[in-house]
Formats: sequence, structure tokens, C-alpha cells
Amino acid sequence: MLIPGSYLINRYEIIMKIGSGGMADVYKAKDHVLNRLVAIKVLKQEYSTDATFVKKFRVEAQSAAGLSHPNIVNVYDVGEDDGVYFIVMELVQGITLKNYIDMKGKLDIREALNISVQIASGLSAAHENRIIHRDIKPQNIIMSRDGKVKVTDFGIAKVADSTTVTTTAAGTVHYISPEQARGGYSDERSDIYSLGITMYEMVTGRVPFEGETNVAVALMHIQSEITPPRQLEPSIPVSFEKIILKCTQKKPERRYASARELIADLRKVLTHPDGEYVIIPGAIPQGRTIVMNDNDIDSLKAASLRKNLGTKPEETYVEEPEEEEEEKPVQKPVQKKRPVKKKDIEEDNDDFDKDEEDDDDEEVNPALSKVMMALGIGGFIILAVIIFFIIGHAAGFFGGSGSLFGHKNKDTSTESISTESVSDTSSDTSTAGERVKVPDLSKKTEDEAKAALKELRLGVNVQTGTSDDVPEGQVYDQSPAAGTKVDVHTQVTINISSGKEKFSLDDVTGMQYQQAQAQLENDGLVVSLEFDYSDSVGSDKVISTSPKAGSQVAKGDTITITASKGKETKTTIVPNLLGQNIDDAIQMIKDAGLTYNGKSSDYSDSYSENQVMNQSISAGKTVEEGTTISLTVSLGSRVTSYSASIPIESPFGRDITDGDGNTDVYDSGQVTVVVYKPDGSSETVYDQNTSEGSLPGSVSTTSTASGSGTVYVYLNGVQVSSYSVDFE
Repeated sequence: MLIPGSYLINRYEIIMKIGSGGMADVYKAKDHVLNRLVAIKVLKQEYSTDATFVKKFRVEAQSAAGLSHPNIVNVYDVGEDDGVYFIVMELVQGITLKNYIDMKGKLDIREALNISVQIASGLSAAHENRIIHRDIKPQNIIMSRDGKVKVTDFGIAKVADSTTVTTTAAGTVHYISPEQARGGYSDERSDIYSLGITMYEMVTGRVPFEGETNVAVALMHIQSEITPPRQLEPSIPVSFEKIILKCTQKKPERRYASARELIADLRKVLTHPDGEYVIIPGAIPQGRTIVMNDNDIDSLKAASLRKNLGTKPEETYVEEPEEEEEEKPVQKPVQKKRPVKKKDIEEDNDDFDKDEEDDDDEEVNPALSKVMMALGIGGFIILAVIIFFIIGHAAGFFGGSGSLFGHKNKDTSTESISTESVSDTSSDTSTAGERVKVPDLSKKTEDEAKAALKELRLGVNVQTGTSDDVPEGQVYDQSPAAGTKVDVHTQVTINISSGKEKFSLDDVTGMQYQQAQAQLENDGLVVSLEFDYSDSVGSDKVISTSPKAGSQVAKGDTITITASKGKETKTTIVPNLLGQNIDDAIQMIKDAGLTYNGKSSDYSDSYSENQVMNQSISAGKTVEEGTTISLTVSLGSRVTSYSASIPIESPFGRDITDGDGNTDVYDSGQVTVVVYKPDGSSETVYDQNTSEGSLPGSVSTTSTASGSGTVYVYLNGVQVSSYSVDFE
């Protein structure tokens, strides 16, 4: 965390922290070179140590710096100062769209459309520069005091996505596209999906999917259908609902192909709220049931064989062969026929699209089908013969005295003989009566022991057990013993050490460390002592052990006991909290190791509303950590209302150019006047279908804060002018 008053690259002076997200903190700062206020986003320390992440962070930030658009927060600079990576951005005075929605509950249609068009305009500019935001949400949309809507956080969201970082800001998963939730490829249409969710929240006051966990919400984006917004808010125009539903289609190809297309439809909503200009690609209709004939079944067989051989399937069919019982003569599998619905095939093909895109359909060759059937049956016969010989050999049909084929049997204990010995037994018929000495296998690895026994044509049976003397993975016992003479192919049992015998470490936390040390040493463990301060554990008592209680340990292992030295008395310096926002001041109190003890309120002409105007302990004083401090917070000036007269200019009788470049002159139409006030709110003060001669005029309105406001005049949904007014 950067301290107010510190500098980055001797240019940017940190003034105060104004926000925090999953990957970065945001500070208000002053650029002393250009003498202007800026916002600086600083990458959090846990990400600064990842060189790959930092490199992508800088590349993407530099890419975002190349964007210049009224609806995008400008990026001025990218840099690094002693391991601190930062982006210098335009400081926008305003609030996030998320805060605005929370404040109003839900937005009226005209306001939602205006905001949506501005967001889409910013995205269109980014997409034309081949930059995908990938984290569009109301928290990343800033509404400035002059009525401009700006998209922020370009680049960082893309870096987080490409490096699979999961600590994004809370709430992001509620706006994520299905392809991002699956970890798949995302493009411009992913941003359009997230914008669709944002529009949904603007007009309904809620997000479409809620769940107990982020994973549950992500799965809803992939699997669940969105409740149409008009079911929650019937006043939403039909065309606007269709736009939202098209933006939030599960498949990207069913959404708007570009932000420009989206903007074109949004601008039609005010003039054609019930128009049929929004086209959403429909789902494949269900068809009739299809009954398969014998030729279809043959095609199924060929497709199944091709799938087993690793080729692409030609169709997705339903095949149900009967299971073959063991040890029956090989015969052609019998196929069950059942009706296959066209719906089944379509659904299977649809699933196939998800797993393997763009598989090509091919025609089934009848000749090839017969060949593949023959190969499959032949392969089954060969496999059956091999199994027959293996079982026969194990049963003694092909070797040993009394066998069906007259070979002498040298060893009747064949069940545990290793595969290495089996090959020798099957090929050697001249070792009757031959004996060898069992080698010394102690402290050999399993592979070394097997190799030594194989060389002498001895079988092996491997068992495992604990040993306090022999390292893990080595032989600690054998039977027969080393030096014993046995017939070749005799089975030798070797015991492989799994290491020392393990037991659970006792829980000695809270005990006097001398008592704990004695108890663990009595268990055969080696104890190492460390001491540390503790606010909760008394002096000389055990704070913790490493490894922790319940871990599996063995005799001779070293256990570290951390014992308490008691509570450490620490001091801290009280920070200057005057002028800080109450939330930031509380955080500064906690960061300094102090305890927040509540607040009182009073009016002030010197401090803005919610700013700290007094603190119970003076700044700069040295006190013990944990000392309580209380605050007095400003209610603002006692003046509670400021008024302004809003002149309404006539938009008629002059050239009006819409967003598509079309110019026309109007003598009547729908005139809308929206005022954005200095207290951060907005108001539609005039909205009438009128004609030339009824304007100009004026209306009055009030604000809870003084200062300059901005007036926007629209004719038939197209902005024709804007100007400032003063609230006094």
C-alpha cells in the first residue's frame, strides 16, 4: 500500500487511496510535470513477483493507452518504480454505474438506453483496435459529473483471463460470458454478452443469475436460461428486451456480431419501441420420429468401427449391441433396432458441436462398411485365441508333467511368478533338477532385486512393510534366505521398505513447552525450540508445532515447537485523517494498528459530506497499537437545496445529423431534456412530443449540491445540443 505524500518515479505524488479491486489498488495523485490530477492503478504485490504476469500487464496497458475515445478512460502512462507496477489514467469525477444502480434501484428506459449506447460506443472503439475488455460490468463503468459514461480497466481484465487468475473483483462472475466461464476462446461477442447482463441489471435492478458460490453462478451462465426482463419489469419496450436477450445468447454466433450493430438497434428503441428489427437466430425445430432400416444399421456399424479406429464420426447415432457372454463361440453381434428420433440426432449433433467444432459430414461407403465389419470380427477372433492360450498355459495345458501336451512341470507354484519368469518357463524345457543359490537382495531396490532374480531364472513375489533401518524403496527381508539352494523358477518373496513406521503427532499446543518437549522426545522424536510473541497464548506455552498436530511422523523426525514470549508491546503513529472519506479513514485506522471506536456527525462548511472533520487523537502522536480512536464526520453545509433555471432551446428548423450520418430538418418531434446535477444525480425535466413555435422555454429544478450542471437536449432520441447551468 502506498503512503499519502510518497512519489512514483519522482513525478506522481500520492494523495489518497480511492478504490481497490481484486488485482490492483487505485490512488488519487498529482502529476507534477503536467500539473494535473490523475488516477494511478497500482498492481498488488502478490502479482508483481510473477514476471509473465507483469510483462502481459504492461503490454496490455500500453495497448489500452493507444485508445482515445470519449467513452473510454484515457491511459496516460505506464511505469515501474522499485517493483511497483502502475498505470496512470484520467481521473474521472463521478460514481460507478454499479453505485448508481444501487442508489436508484433501477433506471428508466431512456437513461438506460443512453448509458448503453455510450458503453457500446467505447467498446466499438476498443474492438476496432483489436482490444477485448473481457470484464465489462457496472463496477467498471464510470459516470462522470458532466454526464459522460466511460469504460475503464482495459487490459488488466484481459491479462487476468489469459493467466487464469481467479482473484478478480467480487461480482465479476455475475457478468461473465459462457465461453469465459468454460475457459474457452473469447472475442468481441464476449464483451457484448457482459454488456447485455449490465443492461439487464440497469432496467430490472438485479442480475439474472444468483447462486451461493461463484461456480454455481458460472454454471448458470452456461446452462440456465435468463428470465426475460419484461417478466420482472413489464414497462420495458419489447424491442429493448429483444436486444438484451440477443446480447445474452449462450452461443456467440447468435449475439450481435459487433458493437456497431448493437448501437444501431439501441437507437431505434425510442422511436420504434415495438418494432420487429431485432432478429435473434432461432433454435433448430424438432422433427418427426425416424425409423431406421437395415441399411441404416450397416451405416451405424461402419461409423462405430471408424470411431474405434480414431476417425471422425459421420453421424451421431444410437447403437445398442447385446453383450456377449464369456467362453461362447465367436459370432456376429446382434443389433437391437429401436426408433431414433430426429430430435435425438439433432441434440447429439449439437453436443458434438460443443466438443469438436466443424466436423464434416461424409457418405458411408457400403464396401468399406463390409471390410471394416470383417476386420472387427477377425480382430475379436484373434483376441479370443490369445486369451485361450494364456489361460491354457496357466492351467498347465502346454507344459509340466501330466499336462495335456506332455511337457514336464518344473514348478507348481505359478500364480505369483513374475512376468519375466513366465517367458523363461514357456521357452525352457531342459532344466529339470537344476538348482541355483538365492542371491542376497538386502538393500537393493525393487528393480535391482527383480533383475538379479530374473538372471537366475527365479520368480518374484513383492510385498511391502515398514522398517526403521532400511530406507524406503529397498529390500529389508527375503524368503528363502540368501544362499539357499532352490530349483530354478522357484518364487522368491521380497519385502520392500515403505520407510519408518508412521504415527500421528500429538497435539501439545497450550502446554508448557518443557512438558511438551519431554512428551515428544519420549515418542522418539527430536525437538527444536523457537520463541515468538503472541497476543493470545501465555508466556512459555506452546503456540504451534511444525509439522502441525495430527501429521504423520516417524521416530527420529525433527519437530519444531514454537513457544510464546508473551504479548509484544508495539507502538504506532496516529495518521492524519482530516479530509478523508469516512471509509478510507476507517481503513487507515486499521492499517495503523489502531481500533476504530465509532463516529459522530456535525455540519461543516470546510469539509464535504462524509469527510472526517475531527479525530479524537491528534495526527502524529505515538500510541500503543490497539488504542481506540473516534471520528467526527461532516454532514456538509447546512444549505440543503440549490436551484437552477433550465433554458430549453428549440431544436427545430436546423440540420440534425443522427448516429448513422443521416441529416434532416424537423419542425416537430419528441423533445427530451436531461439535466445532470452537481450532486451526481440526473433528471429528465422535459419530455414532450411538440412542434416548432412551442419552444424555446424554461423549467426549474433543484440539487443538493451547488455548482455546475450539464443539460442535454435530444430530438427523437438523437442528441442535438448540450450546455451548462449553475445551481445556486
